[in-house]
Amino acid sequence: MTDTPGARTDFTVERLRQDVAELLYVDADDVPADESVFDHGLDSVRMMALVQRWRADGAAEVDLPQLAQRPTLTDWAALLAPAGAPRAGA
Repeated sequence: MTDTPGARTDFTVERLRQDVAELLYVDADDVPADESVFDHGLDSVRMMALVQRWRADGAAEVDLPQLAQRPTLTDWAALLAPAGAPRAGA
């Protein structure tokens, strides 16, 4: 895999919060780390867009059902950390 300009390989809660907030057109502070993102307006179509973006940036291979079963930013940060990378915390 080659690095692309602007690609980010950090999958911290803060990065995920920013990405979700951007798609929901809300302030990042309005996206809690430990509550379901679905309760705050994220839907499956937007989630697919996020997964595509994150995979392009080097996220671990996870599928939509895995993310849907654990729909908090804290859980996603742990699931998305690339293989061999330290797992991101809250």
